[in-house]
Amino acid sequence: MNMYMSKILFMHGLDSSKDSTKFHALNATQKYCIDIDYRNLNYDTVAELYQDIIQKIQPKLIVGHSLGGYWALKMSQVFRIPAIVANPSLHPDFRADYAPITEYDLEHDIPQTAYIELGDEILDMYETSNILEPYMYVEMMQGGHHRLASPENLNHMIKYMQDTFVI
Repeated sequence: MNMYMSKILFMHGLDSSKDSTKFHALNATQKYCIDIDYRNLNYDTVAELYQDIIQKIQPKLIVGHSLGGYWALKMSQVFRIPAIVANPSLHPDFRADYAPITEYDLEHDIPQTAYIELGDEILDMYETSNILEPYMYVEMMQGGHHRLASPENLNHMIKYMQDTFVI
């Protein structure tokens, strides 16, 4: 099993944490996840927290799941860091201050890819795939669920990013 050697910042989803199975499934020697209380912090505060974290950790890759995927797309563009998103939330609706991911967030030259489990019972991953496919490679798996039935598949995505973009 390949062990990814560069720093990875994992961004967890809403009501999740660094105890996430997705974070623990990553085969990386230097992986980080900071617990963020998205529900009680406004958009600007979360953005500032992630900006500070990225400046301190200086990851070579960002991986995000669900709402963490939203933030991975945002921070990937701000810092020009490659990103992998898994079942990302492109239209967060739990707070009014979160704008949807738009073409502006996606149309750039930063390497990004998506892992999608189509059986997601919370978010429409068919719609999400259609939105993301013009901008990045999207790997889709039939079945699965929102929490990811096969989080270990994120390692294949890391290998793809490493081999394709030499990160």
